[in-house]
Amino acid sequence: MWQGINQRRFPRVKSRCVIKLRQAGGTSSISTVTENIGLGGVCVLMDRGLDIFSPVELELTVEDGKPPIRSQGTIVWVVLRRDIKRKQSFDTGIEFSGLSPDDKSRLEALLDKIAPATAP
Repeated sequence: MWQGINQRRFPRVKSRCVIKLRQAGGTSSISTVTENIGLGGVCVLMDRGLDIFSPVELELTVEDGKPPIRSQGTIVWVVLRRDIKRKQSFDTGIEFSGLSPDDKSRLEALLDKIAPATAP
């Protein structure tokens, strides 16, 4: 059995935050929601696939009353998904790069709030 999720350096929790992505050098942005989020990155569901290892600029809106978190990111994996109506979508993993210390603290606070506490 694959245990990848449990071996992540930065575990993820299910959370639906609005995220806008723009490929480096692009002028248009893609708006979607996160499937899950962690300190290292996010998973989003998209209507089209992006190239693996391509850089993106992202703007993540978390519900803390502050402006969106802005960061660079890299597409690290893309998996095709088909729903029962045969519509294609793409699970897309994005790794954060250049996240500021303040934004990292905001993410930690969000994750602490939504992740269940684990007892030793």
